[in-house]
Amino acid sequence: MIAVALLLLILVAGVGFLYWLLVVTEGAYLGSGVVAFLYDRGAASYDRVKQFDAVDDARRLALPLVRALRGVKRPLVLDVATGTGRLPQTLLRNLEFEGTIVGLDVSMGMLREAKRKTARYHGRVYWLWKDAMDLPFANDSFDAVTCLEALEFMRDPVGAVKEMARVLRPGGTLVATNRIGLDGLLMPGRAFSKATLEARLADLPLVSLETKKWQAYYDLVWGRKEGSLPAGARPREIEQVLWCPRCHGSALSVGSTRLACQSCGSKYPIKNDIIWLQTAPQQSQLGVGSAERCRE
Repeated sequence: MIAVALLLLILVAGVGFLYWLLVVTEGAYLGSGVVAFLYDRGAASYDRVKQFDAVDDARRLALPLVRALRGVKRPLVLDVATGTGRLPQTLLRNLEFEGTIVGLDVSMGMLREAKRKTARYHGRVYWLWKDAMDLPFANDSFDAVTCLEALEFMRDPVGAVKEMARVLRPGGTLVATNRIGLDGLLMPGRAFSKATLEARLADLPLVSLETKKWQAYYDLVWGRKEGSLPAGARPREIEQVLWCPRCHGSALSVGSTRLACQSCGSKYPIKNDIIWLQTAPQQSQLGVGSAERCRE
């Protein structure tokens, strides 16, 4: 009897651990390949499950961003872990925003949904298949960088923000979220207290940090990179800010069907308007990448 009870206890504990590992944390502690694998399979139903509030997003995301970018001609915005394009959609719906957005994500399924949902804005948003830990852009490239509901799924959240700050222009705006409450406690090392996160971000060249209540499970963190955005300055186009992920720093020339590195010669395909920059180490996990290639 004791042996049976012990076996049941071990079974329940095992099931609970797997539930935490795959459902509660959505594979975050198993690597970006597993996260991408899970999000690929949930991409079609993601927006229906999340039930985003378009009016609230317009008021609390798009409007403050547009105000922060006022005076910058044709601003260039990067949305890291863009998912199904929530941030690009709300920003592009704002008639005052006349800029261009780059949406980057490690999940090909989510990018395809994002591209479908923003088809009417063709030419104003670029989609890149790439993880966030090594952003393929030159320093000081973007007028604003955003990352919503995603930092906790990255192996080094503070390191990811450091990368975002690197590609942000002096005076540019950073917007990110921090998981809070019970959900935050269940993701040790990936979610932080308000004081801890602001202290770590203050070590970066970020100023004017402000944490605002946003959703039941997330705070919204705003910051600005030291310096100022020159009024009326025209930012560089995406072709001028892309870096080769393999040789880290060489410019990429953009063709109709692929990008090519001017230094190492690496080539990256463009398929269905999505730029494939994800490199081999991340693609190898759970076969992510190879399966996508087979479906194309």
